[in-house]
Amino acid sequence: MLACLLQGPREVKVCRVDIPRIPPGWVLIQVRYAGICGTDIAMYRWKYVPRKIPIIPGHEFVGVVVDVGSEVPRDIIGRKVVSEINVVCGRCRFCIRGLYTHCIYRKAIGIDIDGGFAEYVAVPYRNIHFVDDLDDLDAVLIEPAAAVLHAVNSIPRNVGRRCVIIGQGPLAYLAANIFEACGYSVQVVVKGGERVRYFKNFKIVTLQDVENVFKDVEDRPDIVFEASGSSTGIEYALKIVRPGGIIIAKSTHGEYSCIDYTKLVVNEITVIGSRCGMWDDWEHVIDMLRRGKLNLKSSITHIVDLENIEEGFKIADERRGLKVIVKCH
Repeated sequence: MLACLLQGPREVKVCRVDIPRIPPGWVLIQVRYAGICGTDIAMYRWKYVPRKIPIIPGHEFVGVVVDVGSEVPRDIIGRKVVSEINVVCGRCRFCIRGLYTHCIYRKAIGIDIDGGFAEYVAVPYRNIHFVDDLDDLDAVLIEPAAAVLHAVNSIPRNVGRRCVIIGQGPLAYLAANIFEACGYSVQVVVKGGERVRYFKNFKIVTLQDVENVFKDVEDRPDIVFEASGSSTGIEYALKIVRPGGIIIAKSTHGEYSCIDYTKLVVNEITVIGSRCGMWDDWEHVIDMLRRGKLNLKSSITHIVDLENIEEGFKIADERRGLKVIVKCH
């Protein structure tokens, strides 16, 4: 099969490799589309070094089940599915408590084990969600949408409904749409440049004006969702969130950040690290798509064939457009 191998810093190569074997309890998926994520770009830049080298990246994908291992019902062959990112043991103390995304022995698809930038990918049966009735280009973005919704669901109900999104990439765009769909008042803090036009339906604050706009404590948001992809994003979040407010840290840029720790303590700010969605978040996003409450594919600005994925990585790395999708079949 054709697959994209990440071999080193900014070094991707499309080549032929063996189709993955199917262990018991796993399924083989023929990938239709896969999304290039901020984590993929951090790996591409070698700021977030993958734990398997070379590796087939890609953890956002949609495809069709074409074969199954033992212990999996064969009647799911032909079904369209998406897959969660974590391969877990199901037996450790985190899994037993329902916190399987923090499994002690977890491996992440596209980071620890080969992922979806290929014609085929193998994943555990327990990871898949059925999306036969959804558009492929909405379904491919369920993984990041579920991650955002997981963050939304972590917010205490009495905090307030005023939310600021920091960032102007595809995750910030999804977050703005999802927070709004969940009933929050949304503003977006942007750096500037070509990407700003994609946020024209939201109230926009430029990075240069952010401290003036939120100078008065009464004007500050209850929640700041930090999705800038930059190590400085958390600093701006801390400057503008109200006392007693919440910062949701979502960027996986692979760098260290410096913050005013005293301000964090004195203003009693809660920082919530939020990595990925869990089962109920995935099913909630799928339900919202079925009811027409979300339009995820509106974030897609570029689609490249698998053979041209190097160009897709360059587009995403240079922050041209918003979401870059790879057509694998």
